[in-house]
Amino acid sequence: MSDPKHSKNEELRVVDRRMFTPDGQLRHPDQPREEAAPAPAAPPGEPVAAPIRPEPVRGAAPTREEQVAAAHFKNLVLNLATTAAANLGEIPNPFSRQTEVDLEGARQVIDLLSALQIKTRGNLTVEERELMDSLLYDLRAKFVSLQSKAAKTS
Repeated sequence: MSDPKHSKNEELRVVDRRMFTPDGQLRHPDQPREEAAPAPAAPPGEPVAAPIRPEPVRGAAPTREEQVAAAHFKNLVLNLATTAAANLGEIPNPFSRQTEVDLEGARQVIDLLSALQIKTRGNLTVEERELMDSLLYDLRAKFVSLQSKAAKTS
């Protein structure tokens, strides 16, 4: 199957336009890729390291999409933290207007926030990381306090 648009003598040029090398280093897309020997395979039974994700370029203005995602992320975290606070009796239930304590519900929401923190590690801004850290610290401290009170009264 030959393409009539290309003659046999015409050279086909492929340009790698990826912004990062396989090891995460910034590269210039229009420059030819360095020919490197393939990485040696890991011995059997040895864990294979996950590829390192390149850090976002700092100082570059965030795109509109990144700004929207940051706002949604902050709202998600605050929504979960508010739910946990309601389960810890910090704020009244919006439906019953009563302050209720549900330690198991609080534990589940705190665990969700903790999982979110772990899975987003290395991908958050300083502000987002500090928000997660402070909310989780406060919620865990309140949870332990209420759990200790519940254990003393039992």
